[in-house]
Amino acid sequence: MEFYRLIKRLQAVYKMLNLDHGEKILMILHHHWISFAGPLSLVIILFMLPAFLLPLALGTPSTPVILPYFFFLASIWYLLVLFLALGFWMDYYLDALVITDKRILNVNQTGLFRHVVSEFRLEKVQDVTIEVPNFLGTAFHFGNIRIHTAGEVSFSIMEVPNPHEARDLILKYSRSAVNPMP
Repeated sequence: MEFYRLIKRLQAVYKMLNLDHGEKILMILHHHWISFAGPLSLVIILFMLPAFLLPLALGTPSTPVILPYFFFLASIWYLLVLFLALGFWMDYYLDALVITDKRILNVNQTGLFRHVVSEFRLEKVQDVTIEVPNFLGTAFHFGNIRIHTAGEVSFSIMEVPNPHEARDLILKYSRSAVNPMP
């Protein structure tokens, strides 16, 4: 089951990329699931709001008149909350840092229909910085990765699982790209 989800995730990200001939994807980094906990909590609270307001609508003397309007407005509210949840999910699911054997691509979803794909070659990597922000990052093995290049460009992805593995992979391939083995 996990393998199936990984293949689907790879397909979603791969459609946004234009890989060179013979280029291999080494790792795709998405946000850690814990980073989705905050937006999910907000969606749950907003989703339960009409249930807390229903006793107020039932407690009025004009309940038969108010109740149909209440259910209509609650339906619109639920649609808006589901639309907000979809936006949160797409931002979480489609943000990715793709590490190939030749370059690094940063896919940044900035809304429902807009995404930005930035890239740089592994030869340009100067520094890879890992930051584990807090106790949760240490406990759940996630952190932030910042990649600095020879130019003024710097890429970062926040709250990714196993950032140390990604750093080691990036540095290994960037060194081999600068000093190719005969």
